[in-house]
Amino acid sequence: MHIGVELVAARDAETRLVVSSRETDRATADDLVALAQQLSSARYLEEGVVCLLLPGEETSAIRVLEDAQRDEELHSVACNMQKQPGRVYHLYERSDGYRYFSLLSPDEWGKEEKRKEYVASYRLEPDRSWTPTSEIVKRDIQFRSLDAFLHQPSLKLEHFLT
Repeated sequence: MHIGVELVAARDAETRLVVSSRETDRATADDLVALAQQLSSARYLEEGVVCLLLPGEETSAIRVLEDAQRDEELHSVACNMQKQPGRVYHLYERSDGYRYFSLLSPDEWGKEEKRKEYVASYRLEPDRSWTPTSEIVKRDIQFRSLDAFLHQPSLKLEHFLT
């Protein structure tokens, strides 16, 4: 069964940035299963978010669909690690169009080649959506506001169920 999860392709020995190919060129079965589950989760959550929209919110719906499409595309980008919510991942694109995630920012690589390949950085959220780093502060404020609203003493689940 092909789910569309891709691993980062190994570079040839001349352009390899990591010394030990033994450590970087291997993927375990557990890693592949975890990547496939993450991609499947992202598709499921995309459908769930769209179902929550209220009538008359077409502009919001378009934004949600665009974000969901971006999130699904980002979940299919090559990545040699299990993605963990709360971490920032840096997206790179080689001159041949090959895209991959790294935990290292362009400055951390210290190579001009990486600065040229760098596309953007995203934080993986607990709901498996992606937040561009430029929007993290805004998203955190939204989550804190929602959390404060949901934890009001007068707000009880029973009010919504009756």
